[in-house]
Amino acid sequence: MARLKVVRPGMLTTIQDQGRFGQGHLGVPQQGAIDSYALRWALRLAGAEPLQAALEITLLGPTLEVQDPCFAALAGAEIGAQVNGLPWPTGRSVRLRQGDLITFRAPAEGLRAYLAFRGGVAGDEVLGSRATDLKSGIGGHQGRALRAGDVLEVGDGGGEPAAAPVATAIMRDRVRVLPGPRDELFPEGALGQLTSGPYRVTPDADRVGMRLIGPEVVGAPGDIPSEGIPLGGIEIVPSGQPIVLLQGRGSVGGYPVLATVISADIPVLAQLRPGSSLRFEVATRAAARLAREEMERNLELPLRPLN
Repeated sequence: MARLKVVRPGMLTTIQDQGRFGQGHLGVPQQGAIDSYALRWALRLAGAEPLQAALEITLLGPTLEVQDPCFAALAGAEIGAQVNGLPWPTGRSVRLRQGDLITFRAPAEGLRAYLAFRGGVAGDEVLGSRATDLKSGIGGHQGRALRAGDVLEVGDGGGEPAAAPVATAIMRDRVRVLPGPRDELFPEGALGQLTSGPYRVTPDADRVGMRLIGPEVVGAPGDIPSEGIPLGGIEIVPSGQPIVLLQGRGSVGGYPVLATVISADIPVLAQLRPGSSLRFEVATRAAARLAREEMERNLELPLRPLN
């Protein structure tokens, strides 16, 4: 394994993979990468396995010192990555040498990027996943965000630099939803209110959920008996404002879910910063399936060689 030293940790840098599945009955959150599309591109570009872990970088990236040669790839938001002061565009893989310094500047747009290595990033495996759960303090690197002085072990395999043939982050302000699973608890017209105008992402949005402020959904029923909640579920709190539930959500919740973001648009949410605006629009189940199929086809397109 190669080593990577954290000189500066950035705003929030964690080890993430696809998350923990099949543990909801134990009350264990899914966790994992918020933008699974960008993570999958980073892993593919690096030549890593689909279930291996990478670094999830949020907004302001870290400063990392490469202590051993390795092969790495960056995907997701364009966050001003550089190697020894030279630009490293997102959606590309590179060979890294001993002593190289990886730095990041403020992103031009978007919120999250993923840094993957051939052979993955080592971390604490808990219940079949290395994903960091900040609330429970498990997985990743000691169950926490990276700190200055941490030394990580990453894969040390080689590879040929390449670029993704499409953008590795999905940037737009339209988010498609399907009604339910508890839309029957709302007054008629509630879904129309949800889709009537723009919402703004509030500063307290996090890995658990994205709190929004905008058109009020009148007549929200308030608390209901706790039940399982889906990824992308849009809970309506008593104030009539929505919360979109993300990978860090609990396994159950007590607010009714009026609609659910389609799986192909979860990566859109992952790249929306606090202060960004978005609009919901209702999709059909057929359209949701087609969107997912298109995403999967994009992930299988041939890479562009850079040598």
